[in-house]
Amino acid sequence: MGASPHPGATRPERRERSRGQAVVEFALIIPVFMLLLLLAVDFGRLFFTYIQLNNTAREGAAYAALNPTTDNSTLTTNALLESNVQAQSGEGAVTATASCVDSFGTSLACSSALGGTGAGNRVTVNVGETFSFFTPLIGSFWPGGLHIGTTASAAVVDYAPGGGIPPTTCTIKPPTPTFTYSTPDTTAPQPILEVNASGSSSLASPCQNVGYNWDFGGQNTDPSSSDLFEGPIVAYQYGNGGTYTVTLVVSNAAGDSPPFSRTITLGTATCKAPVPDFTISPALTTDKHGNTNWNAAGPGNSGGATIFKFDGATSSSFMGDATCHPVWAWALGDGTTASTSTVSGKTYSHAYSGQTVHVKLTVKNDALPAGASITKDIPLQ
Repeated sequence: MGASPHPGATRPERRERSRGQAVVEFALIIPVFMLLLLLAVDFGRLFFTYIQLNNTAREGAAYAALNPTTDNSTLTTNALLESNVQAQSGEGAVTATASCVDSFGTSLACSSALGGTGAGNRVTVNVGETFSFFTPLIGSFWPGGLHIGTTASAAVVDYAPGGGIPPTTCTIKPPTPTFTYSTPDTTAPQPILEVNASGSSSLASPCQNVGYNWDFGGQNTDPSSSDLFEGPIVAYQYGNGGTYTVTLVVSNAAGDSPPFSRTITLGTATCKAPVPDFTISPALTTDKHGNTNWNAAGPGNSGGATIFKFDGATSSSFMGDATCHPVWAWALGDGTTASTSTVSGKTYSHAYSGQTVHVKLTVKNDALPAGASITKDIPLQ
């Protein structure tokens, strides 16, 4: 018979030792589990209390909608009709207060909320209480308890007997409209006009201006917008330049103002057919031997080439109005082209030495879609 492969402790002894270790570990982890359980219970109670407080605020708002002039003590008593049926331990005393605004959002005393013009007035009920935690660890963060609160609003739904007292009064008359505008970029293909009606007369609340109705007298081409504008400051994009009549009507509680209009010119109303022309820099000079200063590049396209500038912007007629959609087309005599009003930094390779290249400019706009052209010769040394 061979020797035992595991000398020392016997198998029953090892099993007993393993059971003892498991019991110790379980005993150590139980307090952690219990703490987590208490935390879950405490925060569950807090969440339940917050829901109950929301219901209490709604109960108070429902009562205050018919009784906005009530005192806070009576309001709290009626709000607690909801809270008391859901109460749990750890909750503090619930308090309820009310505040009121008129239909324009201006604060007013709740004693006036039932006035004869009270339609649209609102009452807001605020409720709060102090919540106490069961778990000492959490409670140590809020020694006096955690204050929680919520609000609920409702429309005042009744009038005082005999009409009551209106919350506010005003002398109602229509506003006097006016507007200013910023000088637009008249060269833009689709000019944008910015207008500002903030200078129009306006009364105090609740008779302040509530509507700014614009008629821009032209087609709006901004795909992200519409033709309906109602704010005091507006940016409007026209499809083309022209002369437009912009009209403003401002409204308040008394109704609409008389219309106020301005005539504004953007760009050129009528496009004219362009006349092409361009200048060449540097100007041509010739010495006594017949040599010119207009040179192609040296052998192998080395240095010595004249750097040309062809300027059609300052010479061509009726091409300066971008609202007429000008088009520039250059053929520079060596197979290259350009579509700008001015071509700068142009040189010619050695292959054109001793030749005359022909530079052609074609201009088009809305008045002459077919375009007109001019050609000038460039004799190169």
